[in-house]
Amino acid sequence: MFCTSLKNKIRALLRQFDTYIDAHIDTALSVTTAIKNMLASPVADILTAIIPGDLDSTIRTQLLAALTRAIEALTIADSCKQYTDPADKVKCFITQLQLRDPQLQDAILQKLASLLAGDLDGQRLKQSLYDLYTQAKYAASK
Repeated sequence: MFCTSLKNKIRALLRQFDTYIDAHIDTALSVTTAIKNMLASPVADILTAIIPGDLDSTIRTQLLAALTRAIEALTIADSCKQYTDPADKVKCFITQLQLRDPQLQDAILQKLASLLAGDLDGQRLKQSLYDLYTQAKYAASK
């Protein structure tokens, strides 16, 4: 009963966000899912592997810039700030992420997704709303 009520409240909250933000959340979650998959099996071209191939070049460029800024904002990636090449920065981030407990990895990836979504959306809302929406969408997909 409680879970059903909570699920309905989450769904109602999700409906309040516009489809534009929803698309950014989906893009951000696909990137973080790809990063999570790489924790187990690294690939040669990291950026091609994590950025969805169906994005147009403008969104791809925005996503790459957002990814660089989001990684720099996360404290686990302090040692990655020395890299200027986005691929090197992402590789460093993944290396740092591999050193963490799997539950902490999920939390960090959710925060990364919310930072990406906020950046892609032009920070129209408070970051806490992107955090909430990303977490709710992630939980709803489980």
